[in-house]
Amino acid sequence: MQDGRIVLTPFEQQRRQMMAAAMAAALVPLATPAEAATVELEGVPLEETITAYGQKLVLNGAAVRKRGYFKADVTALYLPEKRTTPDAVFKLNGIRRIQLNILREFTSSTISRIFISDFKQNSTDAEFKQLINEISQVGAAYSAVKRVSKGDVVNLDWVPGKGWMCYINGKQLMLDTSAMPGAASNNAINSELAYQIYLRMYIGPAAPEELRNGLLGLTRLPKSSGGGKEAKDADV
Repeated sequence: MQDGRIVLTPFEQQRRQMMAAAMAAALVPLATPAEAATVELEGVPLEETITAYGQKLVLNGAAVRKRGYFKADVTALYLPEKRTTPDAVFKLNGIRRIQLNILREFTSSTISRIFISDFKQNSTDAEFKQLINEISQVGAAYSAVKRVSKGDVVNLDWVPGKGWMCYINGKQLMLDTSAMPGAASNNAINSELAYQIYLRMYIGPAAPEELRNGLLGLTRLPKSSGGGKEAKDADV
C-alpha cells in the first residue's frame, strides 16, 4: 500500500482484467448466426437454414397462399442452393421441400379436392393420364387425414433415391403403394415428374404471381423479431 492506495502485482492486475472481461461478456446477449437467420410471415417464423435428411437446405423464398379471399398457408420453398427462376428450380439436383404452414382449418375432402384440381390444371392431358395412379394415391392419402388446422406444418419433399414424401407435423403420411408401379417401399412416390408438376402449382405459369415471386426469392421477407434456433430434422 502506498499513500493509502493498494498496489497490485502484475499477476493480480492481469487476473482482475480477465475477471472483468468475463463478467462483461456474460452481460452481452448472445447473438448467434442461427438467431439472426430467421424471417417471419403472417406471424410464422421461418428458418433460413434447415437440415433435412442430413443435408443443409436454404430458404429460397416464401409467400402467403390464398384460396379465394382466405389465407390458406404460408408456403416456403427450401433448396440446396438458391434459385430465382422456375426452370432453375426444376433442374436443380438434390432435396427440394415445399413447406406449408397452415393458417386455417381444412377438411380431408377439401384437401384432396384442391390437390387433384391443381394437379390437373398444372399438367398436360398426357401427363395427367400417365400419373393417374400416383394422383389417386396422393388423393387417397390426403382423404385419410381428417383435417389440418392452424399451426400445422406440412412438408412435401423430393428426396433423390427415395421419392416424393409427405410429413404432417413430423409424422410421415402413409401411402398404399402396393399396387403402384415403381413405388418405393418407404411410403414415397418414386416419380420425379409428379413432384415437378407439384412444384408447378407454386412456381409454374399458372401459379399466382405473388406466390411465385415470393417462393423464387424475388420478394424481400421481414426478419423475425424473436430469433430462433436452426431447425434440424435428421430423420425428416
